[in-house]
Amino acid sequence: MMKTNLLCSVLLSCVFTATGCFAADIPNIFICAAAEGFSCSQDQSCISGSAKQISLPLLWKVNVAEKNIVSIREDGERRNSKILDTQEVEKGLILLGIDHSTPWSIFIDTIDGKMTLTSTTRDAGFIIHGACSSKILE
Repeated sequence: MMKTNLLCSVLLSCVFTATGCFAADIPNIFICAAAEGFSCSQDQSCISGSAKQISLPLLWKVNVAEKNIVSIREDGERRNSKILDTQEVEKGLILLGIDHSTPWSIFIDTIDGKMTLTSTTRDAGFIIHGACSSKILE
């Protein structure tokens, strides 16, 4: 698991160093990648691992203008999640939404592209760390 996390970190660093991250203006469309995630529930111990290990989509296409996030899981399941609100804050962008009755929030650092997603259900919580870039689309 440590090797997988390290590999994800190195690959993301290479991609974002080579392509650059956010410019001063926040783009309308960008890609976010999950590096690692944590899941905790009331009934079980917390687990952590790579996106694949805890069944997360590896990549998301975020379209701020259309207020939509599209993800495709490894098994081919396609998910569309509506962005209900966006807030620009100093050095960051906050996205809020609901996916299949599950609330989520994403903070994206507009300087280095680092991303944290949080979500919760009635009996569980999730934290996902990764990075985002608009340059990967060019």
